[in-house]
Amino acid sequence: MKEKNVYTIPLSLLGIASLLYMGLEGSSDIVHILPLLLLIAILDLFPVRLLSGEEYSGSLAGFLILLLAYGPVPALYGILLSNVVSHWRSADFVWRRFNVFRLLSAQGKYSICLYAAHIVMERLDGISLYVQAGAGALTFSLLYMLLASIVNKTISGIPLRNNLVIKCKEIAVPVVLCTIIVPHFLLHLSLHYMMYETIYILLFLMLIIFFSYGYIRQVRLRRRGAEEFIRIGEMRISNRIQGHGHNVGIICEHILELLGYPKKRRVDLINMAAIHDIGKMMLPLDILTKRGARSLSEEQQYQSHPVHSSKIVLNVSGDKKMADWILHHHERYDGKGYPDGLKEKQIPYESRIIHMCDQLEYLMRHYDQDEEVIRRLENMSHKELDPELVSHIHTGTIAWLRQHMVYTEILSSAMELTSVIEPDKQQHRELSSITGGTRLLKYRGTGSLQTHEDLPSGVLYDLEILAARALVLSESFYEVLVSQGSTYEAHFYPESDWVAVVLNDITPALQYREDMHLQTLRAYRDVIRTLSHSKIDICLEPGEIVAELGEWIDEMEVNTRADVASSRTLVVQHIPEDIRLQNSKKVMSIKLAVSEAVTNLIKHAEAGKVTVYRKNGCYQVYITDHGSGIPLHELPKTILISGYSSKSSLGKGFALMYASADRIMLHTSPDGTAILLEFNEILEQAV
Repeated sequence: MKEKNVYTIPLSLLGIASLLYMGLEGSSDIVHILPLLLLIAILDLFPVRLLSGEEYSGSLAGFLILLLAYGPVPALYGILLSNVVSHWRSADFVWRRFNVFRLLSAQGKYSICLYAAHIVMERLDGISLYVQAGAGALTFSLLYMLLASIVNKTISGIPLRNNLVIKCKEIAVPVVLCTIIVPHFLLHLSLHYMMYETIYILLFLMLIIFFSYGYIRQVRLRRRGAEEFIRIGEMRISNRIQGHGHNVGIICEHILELLGYPKKRRVDLINMAAIHDIGKMMLPLDILTKRGARSLSEEQQYQSHPVHSSKIVLNVSGDKKMADWILHHHERYDGKGYPDGLKEKQIPYESRIIHMCDQLEYLMRHYDQDEEVIRRLENMSHKELDPELVSHIHTGTIAWLRQHMVYTEILSSAMELTSVIEPDKQQHRELSSITGGTRLLKYRGTGSLQTHEDLPSGVLYDLEILAARALVLSESFYEVLVSQGSTYEAHFYPESDWVAVVLNDITPALQYREDMHLQTLRAYRDVIRTLSHSKIDICLEPGEIVAELGEWIDEMEVNTRADVASSRTLVVQHIPEDIRLQNSKKVMSIKLAVSEAVTNLIKHAEAGKVTVYRKNGCYQVYITDHGSGIPLHELPKTILISGYSSKSSLGKGFALMYASADRIMLHTSPDGTAILLEFNEILEQAV
């Protein structure tokens, strides 16, 4: 359905007519009504939220005061100002997003309501001001509710009776407010009094804003952090799915309107729909980016992402109900979903909604025809999706959603990260197509290979020796050969009097694997840097950490568990005694961090070293080992999930290091791990 239709266009024309009427009639009371106009603007800038989730500004009281005291034209001025402020606010105060057509349509709706209220109040002329104000507010509100419902029906397909009971209850708010405030203002109608009241209300609002600023800022930071994390996660998986979480949130918001879902609970469900796949960040990258079908074990690991998502939500929000919505968002209506195989009404209602929004976003992304989307969605009814939910979706719904969804939103600040996470198309070729070639060679026991290939002499020599061995032993095997910077994989298949040698040049494949490893490291570096607010830095090369080291102070080798206590002593003994006494808690946290790091070193490696440095007032503890490295995909879990640990991760120990240190640099590879812990506060006091 289109925003410009046979209903909204006449409303916009009425809005234009009201502007022309205002221009022709003018107003000689502009100076007197300025305080009221200012009051209307303030009320629209800082509205309150009603039970249904709708915002109410209280500006109706200003319209009625202007109407009763100065006539229709000043009241239309107030309506115009209110519309401009409200639309500017909904456009995030960006003028280029300002929708003039919506402004004119709203002006038309308000003009009709104002005219009806004016007629009713004129009929009640001579009766108490309180009765006039209440009747005018009731007429205005009822008519506006009807007109707004018709607009929503024609544009979005939202039923007229949607949330009707709640909306009727909410009408009591403007009626009571206007019944009390309007007569009070009219009985004290003077420029001085109105200025006084306006300034009083402005100061009161500023006081509320001042005390609530910190809370509002924290809420916004948390939401932006979650959105940024989801955006990075989507970019990590593929450039093609960017905006998926954002789109599912938009779909959910509209579906909830169609369903008449209570608005006071909508915000939580919309947020959960937007971050429903946050658990995928806990999975290995190769599972998320694998081309073709997953193996059984890979599929089981992939199906664990709702569990990870649920744990993250529970740890962040503490709300078990919301965590359950996320946990079951992949359950199917026929009971064939995961993780618990729930069916029909056993699945939480909110989980069924999220699942349908998720599937609808996928269909809209892959099919351009709205009718095809509906057909496929209906085919999923009674199987994957709740048929009652599917029944609310039609082609008009799809058309409306396409106007508001974002399929690819690559921000300029994300371009560098995209280039890191998304290798170029040449690198996405199958591994078999990037080998350096396959050769079939023959060895007949004459002491030389029959080949026309130009191979390094060292490789030929090794091949002949190994082929002779295969012929003598009469058994197949393979060997990896390295010569002149190239790596070959040789397979030997002996026959009665000769040996077939299949030689694969795997140098490009190994380079490809190394490139992919570096791409993965860069991806984790950016993800972990974002999660930790730049407190943790993943280094691609060990030299990056070495370059940060300052003046050497002391060091010790670590081999056994007895060295854990010795390492604590080594680190603490170089902190001045007076600082240790003054800041004992900080010193204890340093000891815990070092103890956990060294314990993990002994657990996962055979030997290592602890070294202490000083650099520009910063106390540095550098811990290295020669183990097999740690899986980086475990690190986000240790940051996000309180108490998380596994056999292959740094576990709770890393969480302690993260909490204690001011900065952490980490490099890990199959050759070993290096961790640099920096503590600023201790050294700043000691210097």
